[in-house]
Amino acid sequence: MKAIKDRRNIYVVISVTAILLTVLFIVIQKLAMVIACGSATIVALILLYRQSRLLGAAMVIYDSRILTVPSSVVTSETRPNQTQAEETIVSTFGLLLGNKVYQWGCEGVYGVRLREVQIDKENICLSFGADGEMLCVRLLHGLANGQNVTEIAQKIWHETGVRAEINDW
Repeated sequence: MKAIKDRRNIYVVISVTAILLTVLFIVIQKLAMVIACGSATIVALILLYRQSRLLGAAMVIYDSRILTVPSSVVTSETRPNQTQAEETIVSTFGLLLGNKVYQWGCEGVYGVRLREVQIDKENICLSFGADGEMLCVRLLHGLANGQNVTEIAQKIWHETGVRAEINDW
């Protein structure tokens, strides 16, 4: 989440600078520079808007978290490579995977959905995505007793409507 905030702050600085330069060039009547800085301002504001929305989604996920784990492994149906991610937060509304945000249930029937949750002694595997591409995130949960696992499974079922399959407990 820090990377998302930092990028948003960079876009704020760029936007303010571009606006100030545009105003300066308007005052000194440099038409070519007004057009160039005005265009840069529009692009910077669009990027700022998109990053602010991403930060808002990340904050909603962070505030309604069900489980936080220090690391995870991500695999995809379409890409054979596995990638490692830093802190991962599972929430009612989505997944915050390092600096990537995956929201489920926001785009109606055709959007990203949480499809399957499997819990074993070491990992929680979340399968989610749209029909075209599914992702599987394997979280090293570190839960020691069965009661905590049952509580997490109940929270996931209650908050998302997806029943967790518990194996080897």
